[in-house]
Order: sequence, then C-alpha cells, then structure tokens
Amino acid sequence: MFFIIIINIFVLLYPSSGLSKIKSGLPCSACHTMHYSQHGGILTNWGESGPYKALVINDCLGCHTGTNDGTNYIPYVLSTSPPDYSNAGISGNTLAGGNFYWVSQGQEDRGHNVKPFPPDSVYGYTPPGGSPLSTQLSCAGANGCHGDRSKQGDFEAILGAHHADDDIIDGNTVGTSYRFLLGIKGYEDPKWEYKPDVFSHNQYKGVDRISETEIDSSTISYFCAQCHGDFHNGSGQISADSGGFGSPWLRHPTDYDMGNTPSDSEYRNYPGDYPGPGATGSNPYSLIAPVGSEDVSSPKSNILFQKDAIVTCISCHRAHGTPYKHNLRWDYYGWPQTTSINGCNACHTAKN
Repeated sequence: MFFIIIINIFVLLYPSSGLSKIKSGLPCSACHTMHYSQHGGILTNWGESGPYKALVINDCLGCHTGTNDGTNYIPYVLSTSPPDYSNAGISGNTLAGGNFYWVSQGQEDRGHNVKPFPPDSVYGYTPPGGSPLSTQLSCAGANGCHGDRSKQGDFEAILGAHHADDDIIDGNTVGTSYRFLLGIKGYEDPKWEYKPDVFSHNQYKGVDRISETEIDSSTISYFCAQCHGDFHNGSGQISADSGGFGSPWLRHPTDYDMGNTPSDSEYRNYPGDYPGPGATGSNPYSLIAPVGSEDVSSPKSNILFQKDAIVTCISCHRAHGTPYKHNLRWDYYGWPQTTSINGCNACHTAKN
C-alpha cells in the first residue's frame, strides 16, 4: 500500500510528457536561465537583447529559429538558410505553418510580417480584409496570433502555456488550445507535420455552416477571420445564394463542407491528383490542399464527405510563410510554366 501511494504522488508531481508540450527529459536550462549570465557572459545559444521575461533565454523567434530534421523538440518556424520546400512543403523540412525565412529576406508578400521584420510597405498595420492594428503584428499578445490577446505582451499572452496539460485540446485556455491559438480546437500532429502522411498530420477544425453570417469561434478559419474578417463572414460578403450559403459565391468560401455539393460534382473527386503520402482507398486526405472537419479527435486518412471536407483558410495558405505570394501553399502564379502542382485542382478536379 505504501508503494502504491508513493507511485501516485510521483505521477501527480511529475505528469507524463504526453500531457505537456515540453518534451520528456528536456532540462529547464534549455529554455530558462536564472540570471542571464554564465561564466561572466551570455551563452551563444541565448538571445542578445535579454534579460527576457519569465527567465527565458530568448524571444519567440529566437527560440524557434533553426532547421527541422525530425528529431528537434522545438518546432522551428524561422531558418537562417533557405528551407527545403519540396513538393509544396510536405517532403522537405518545413512544418505545417511554413517558415518566416522568405519574409526575413525582404520578400514581404511571402508571409506574415511579424516583428522584428519590417511591416508591409503597402498595407502597413492593416491586414487585408480587416481593420488596422494598433501596432505591428507580433507572434503573441494584443496584436499577435498566439496566446491571450487580452494581454499586451508576447510573454504575458502565453505565460505557462508551454507547461500546460494539453491531453485534451478544448480551447478553454491558451495551453489547451490548438497551437496556443486561444479558443481554437484541432488535432495536433506531434511532429508539427514534418514530412506528414495521411495517417500523421494536423486535423483542422471546421464547421458545416449554413449561412454567411454564422460563426463558430472554435474553427481555424474563424481565427484567421479575427484579422481578415471580410474574407470569412458577413451579410452580402461571401455568398449570393438566395437560398442560404452556396454558389454563386462572392468570395471563396471557408467553413463550407464540400459534402453539400451534388454527389456527381467535381468536388466529390477530392483530392484529384494530389493524394497524401501513404494514401489508400477512395478520396484520401491531401496534404497539399488539406480540408477541415467537425470531428478533430484524430487525423482523417480518407474523406467521407460527412462534415469532413470543409474548406478552410489553411487549405490554401500557410500561416507563417512560404516561397510563394500571399503565403500560398503552392506556386499558383508559376503554374503551369514552372511547376506541375496546382493545389486548386485538389477540389476543382474538373478544371485541371
């Protein structure tokens, strides 16, 4: 009995690494420093503009700068050399969100223009389809994407989230929200979609809505709409269908399930020529043009057109950046001259 009690106490004090975003065996010093000083100076792997809040060794981008190789315990979203974006980003070393590398090299239309990179020279602090921000876009905080946007700073917005029990992604807290996007639900691939296949990938939350004004605040497209609202919802903004939410479209729909189309429509042939690696059976999931679902308890390997073929913003774009204009997943402007990949045809299969 005494042994069982001791084991229970140990489990309570030292929960399984599967319940936290911090990997098992990672020392505290990998992320934190007590005094921002070691041997009379700062270490080469620390940021140079500290000390930083929460005793961390670097800022957001500083910690997440590197090259993904499938073994790294931190997802790298900024590289100092050109990332491998093979096969529209699914065969190289970029992750689901893409990479800020191209923005860092002055290609401002290839990703989100977060600090410390210059703001967009055309749009400034105004996101397309939205209202001006009070300051430049940041990784987190009041004018950021991650964390609690009621908090002003990056660190305050995500404080404690990296240590949260995230066994259940319910959107109730920053730590239990999909990728620290407060309120958003989804299935998180443990390797952040490093070389994903149909069995191992993120599963994005969508909703099969019936009107252009309907909102579900847990979907990934709703999250994007917090800045790019005109592209997601609003009376007379998306659909000219007098009977509800459908064609003729005024803007490309999001949070729309292709299962609402006729059974013989071109959309029922998704993903066309772009099945994901490891695909078998009918309508396999596409990693080049991924779709969302209402059920996000696990990755979908095949699409049944039962609230699992939902068009999202992420179907066409990557959040951080890509080599292509407008954060597009594939080289739309180079097709067909310089590339054979056109992800539009994953859904618009009869137009290939």
